[in-house]
Amino acid sequence: MHTRRTINRNVFLAAAFVLLCITGLSAPAAGEVRLFIDAHTVRVHDPAIGGQSVLNDFRTQGHRTHNHLALVWSNEAAWVYDIRTSQWLSQGNFRTLLGTLSDEFALVWNQNEAAVFDAKKQEWIRSDSMPWTITGAVLSRGMAALTGDDGFVVYDPVLKQWQYANDFPVKKAQAGDVLAAAWDESSLVLYDLTLHQWILKEGVSAQACIIDGHKASVFTADKILVYDAMSHRWSEKNR
Repeated sequence: MHTRRTINRNVFLAAAFVLLCITGLSAPAAGEVRLFIDAHTVRVHDPAIGGQSVLNDFRTQGHRTHNHLALVWSNEAAWVYDIRTSQWLSQGNFRTLLGTLSDEFALVWNQNEAAVFDAKKQEWIRSDSMPWTITGAVLSRGMAALTGDDGFVVYDPVLKQWQYANDFPVKKAQAGDVLAAAWDESSLVLYDLTLHQWILKEGVSAQACIIDGHKASVFTADKILVYDAMSHRWSEKNR
């Protein structure tokens, strides 16, 4: 009886091991696009075509992957692959320093210029040259934005335009699906995608901002200010 139990246990463990291996090999972790890079070639595993889509003669200097998108860049161009359309699309003649992805956007930038790939439009939208240095980026499913030492820039996917808030030294920033916010020591700017306009709130020393749907909650030392993009009104209460 002891021998039979040992054999049955070993058979069970072997079967479990085989199942684990098959599952691990057949499904990419967390639904991420699978990207393979060598010296001059980029390959993306595309389930829709049942194989790999290849970008030849490209020396990759950086890359990112997300649920449906793969992004690669060099000093001269950026390429994005969308497995929903099985297409490579490029932003040529663009010196990329950094890039990032969300569900619907690929964003690349250098010191004073940016380009966003809008997956819903299936095209790249390039920014103007900015008179200040880009210091970072914030990205969500609905909006893409860039912070700078003297400005804040938001991509409006409805207008397919970059919207600029210049002469504004950004301390921190946040982006949601319909609102993007940036603040300095004494004021805060919001871009409202429902209005396609900037909203300025002066005399606010923001410590943090949380964007949830159509609402932006701004926290100061003694108050919570809430902007509602449905009513386009501010409200406030004591902390």
